[in-house]
Amino acid sequence: MLYWLERGRVVVQVEYHDALGRLRKEVFHRPTSDFAAALEDVAYELQGRGIGGGARVRKRQGNSLTTVPELQRLFLSIVRED
Repeated sequence: MLYWLERGRVVVQVEYHDALGRLRKEVFHRPTSDFAAALEDVAYELQGRGIGGGARVRKRQGNSLTTVPELQRLFLSIVRED
């Protein structure tokens, strides 16, 4: 899972395997510049559709990727809820 800021709003890109094992990619555009709020919103949407499990949560900054531990814990705590 990658997230970044684009034109003042957060973009979240999620890749997952569907029920048939095919790799799917979705891009979510959230009308906020708050990374935590956007990740929480996307996590609840994915959880509502039964998509969960482990993930790498990374922030894209230019050509590099960084990990923000607090945001990774927030996202994973939601998508792993039963």
